[in-house]
Amino acid sequence: MTPATATAKSLNLPTSLIPTLIPTTTTTTTSSETTPGPTLQSLDLDISTQDLPPATLHNLITSSPRGTPFEKSVWLLLVQIPRGHFTTYKHMADHLRSSPRAVGNALRRNPYAPAVPCHRVVATGGLLGGFKGKSLRRDGEGITLDEKRMLLRREGVRFDAKVGNGGVRVMGTPFTRFI
Repeated sequence: MTPATATAKSLNLPTSLIPTLIPTTTTTTTSSETTPGPTLQSLDLDISTQDLPPATLHNLITSSPRGTPFEKSVWLLLVQIPRGHFTTYKHMADHLRSSPRAVGNALRRNPYAPAVPCHRVVATGGLLGGFKGKSLRRDGEGITLDEKRMLLRREGVRFDAKVGNGGVRVMGTPFTRFI
């Protein structure tokens, strides 16, 4: 098994995507030398910081055997939410003609978090809501609400801390421009 295949399996990525995610060398027409491409370590970094291009994430979701058609439709909507923005379970459900609970269940089964950003979905009132899906971290642990808040803050989402019972509410208008 090659290192690329082993890494793909450990991250639950289809091995067929390895050539698109990790170019191993680049050959120029003016020289016979090759330049090393991104390493497996940089792939891990890109996934953990959600820096994969939307087209790559779309390809990852659609080509994967993981997920039902409905789950994949939810995950594909996630890829459309820009960094620094958020949406609600209800907005996603309305777009898919489904229920917020069904959307939440699909988010919980998102095997590509945080690269496919389920942390950008909050409850209608702006509270963070649930967040227990698996992440691509090597320890396989799910992400907590504190981590969800940290990811959103890192992306530029602002919070109103003046919510009763120690809650935190996102500030701003939810993203609704789904295709």
